[in-house]
Amino acid sequence: MSQNPDVDRLAAACAARLQETVAADAAALEPDFRALVQAVGETDPRFAFDRDGRPSAIAAVRGALPALERELLDAIIEDHVCELAAVHEAWLQVAWAGARRSS
Repeated sequence: MSQNPDVDRLAAACAARLQETVAADAAALEPDFRALVQAVGETDPRFAFDRDGRPSAIAAVRGALPALERELLDAIIEDHVCELAAVHEAWLQVAWAGARRSS
């Protein structure tokens, strides 16, 4: 258990959703999981992120770069987004496997 009641509550909601149906798809869990990620992001500066401000910050950096560097920045951002999606999916698979073992 964490030191944050919101994180604990949201993690429990995700676990309950997984236990409701082991065959649940990611779309069913996504709202609870996004809320959990947001709550975790608020627990410690090392997890802090600014999803709302990110597009304008990226646009400002892109606008200051020459075309070749813009393409490189876009490739780096896309690669990072894909890695985060893979990590998200991997943890969902772990959770589903755990839910199946508990059933």
